[in-house]
Amino acid sequence: MTVSSSSSRQRASRAGRANRRNLASQFNLMVAGHCFTGKSAYCQTLFDSLDVKQVVPDDPANPPSSILPPDNLSGPTPAPARIEFETDPNSGDRIALRLIDTPGIPIPANIHRDMGADDRSDAHVKSVVPHIASLVDFITQQFERTLLEESKVKRNPKSQDYQVHALLYFLDPQVCFACGGITPIDRYALDQLCARVNVIVCLGKADLLTVRHLGQLRNMVIEDLARFAIPVFAFPEDPDVEYDRAAIALNEELRAMLPFAIVNSEEAEPETVAVDDVDIIAPLPPQEREPRVLGRRYPWGVVEVENPEHCDFLQVKETLFITHAHELKLLTRELYYEQWRTDRLLEIRTSVLGSQSGGPGASQNGGAGAGGAENDDGFAYAQSMASMSRDSLMTGPRPGGMAQDIDGVERKMGQLRT
Repeated sequence: MTVSSSSSRQRASRAGRANRRNLASQFNLMVAGHCFTGKSAYCQTLFDSLDVKQVVPDDPANPPSSILPPDNLSGPTPAPARIEFETDPNSGDRIALRLIDTPGIPIPANIHRDMGADDRSDAHVKSVVPHIASLVDFITQQFERTLLEESKVKRNPKSQDYQVHALLYFLDPQVCFACGGITPIDRYALDQLCARVNVIVCLGKADLLTVRHLGQLRNMVIEDLARFAIPVFAFPEDPDVEYDRAAIALNEELRAMLPFAIVNSEEAEPETVAVDDVDIIAPLPPQEREPRVLGRRYPWGVVEVENPEHCDFLQVKETLFITHAHELKLLTRELYYEQWRTDRLLEIRTSVLGSQSGGPGASQNGGAGAGGAENDDGFAYAQSMASMSRDSLMTGPRPGGMAQDIDGVERKMGQLRT
């Protein structure tokens, strides 16, 4: 039987569409915030709640014993594997999630008594500056990796997206209550982080709050964020985009829930089975097990993690991976990365031009030699950009301010790429 070329093309096209559907979209999530607010437990609970289809270790030849970041953290630590899961069983859409856990920010026990004393508040902030700098440096190092890949003559089509697309910042409800809102440490940390990443503010261990206390605390935090003009991700709406009513209503609903109340699941206990009227620890056959409910058991009942009436875990999960995943990734690329990239290219250009103008042959390259100087400058510029990017990946970049005019830099980059 002869198969027509058009039929072959149609089958190939269908196969290509199927392969594209099976490709997982990369999403990188960092968790940070106060000590003892359940950040690592959130990573575990989130993993337990996902419909995991595949785990892709960074080193397939040496798979890790755990696919989550380790418990003892000395700095921002990515998980040693990506977690692929389905967001919609009907469409088959998948996300490859990279979790990045971080050490908790130490909040002094007496900080609420020092809120009115500027000198003592400043001392508290200075004590955590290195900690916050390590978080910002990790985020900018991922930008460096992107810039280095973009600077290659031959790019790797399979290169991963390492940029941090969202950061969940966990607040301790008891600390916020004692301080009447966010602390000076939070103001500093959020100012630094919001310049580099989409920050979503959450309340850790929210099962310890009554409904009335939760409402009061939300008002305190939102008022402070507005008063200090801290640009956290608050479900903004682009004036140039026409939204449907459902999207507008969803954004309004989510804004009213900020900061999100998070409850994590406790560790699962071994199931028991009675033998000769004595309970012994033994696994039940799969067909006899009850579906596991993620939650925390108290004498008065169970707090269900994925019950919207109990906490906001499910809303945050859907925000990250379904309703706002594209927007978070777009903002990361077009706002935070482009701002950083502008600053970085200007920094490199200034460094190269400064070294060129001070060189021994600078005064001899005027007039007719201008073209040669331009070529030398372009070659040095390209070399410097590559070497500085590699150095930054080893030593950590220095975050800079936002630049306004990058036409000259962009023209130079265009010339070098061609």
